[in-house]
Amino acid sequence: MKKILSLAFIISTFLYSQDYYNLELDNTGVSQLIIFQNSITTLEPGDEIGIFDASGITNSGDCSSQTDELLVGVGNWSGDQLALSSTGSVDNCAFGGFQLPGYQEGNSVLIKIYRASEEIEYTATATYAAGTGTFGDLFMAISDLTLDNGNYLGPYYN
Repeated sequence: MKKILSLAFIISTFLYSQDYYNLELDNTGVSQLIIFQNSITTLEPGDEIGIFDASGITNSGDCSSQTDELLVGVGNWSGDQLALSSTGSVDNCAFGGFQLPGYQEGNSVLIKIYRASEEIEYTATATYAAGTGTFGDLFMAISDLTLDNGNYLGPYYN
């Protein structure tokens, strides 16, 4: 019985660990709260959630305004409500300052889900109970997700 409990603990620890999305942004002091409500039925415990800006500021320091798809927030679904904080960019170039990477206010939120049990990454379409799905909202609450285009990312993925 102890072996079974130990194995169950190890498996659950593995399932709830966050391994696929790695957020590499430093805190800029600008953030966006996104709440995933427990009414979402398309997510499974252990699913990793990645919040992206399709045109986020990627450069740091200079004022070159380089943009690309950028991971700005991460979380791991446990089946309960989840509050994620996404990192916003800072642009002080108009004042002779610098830029810091992050989402750009006014851009749409892009959500991706990695389901480790299937080794598939999905894009997701959100139903918003609060907010518009645009960075800069006071906060957003997502009441449902539809998983779209799944990409297999298994051991033979190149």
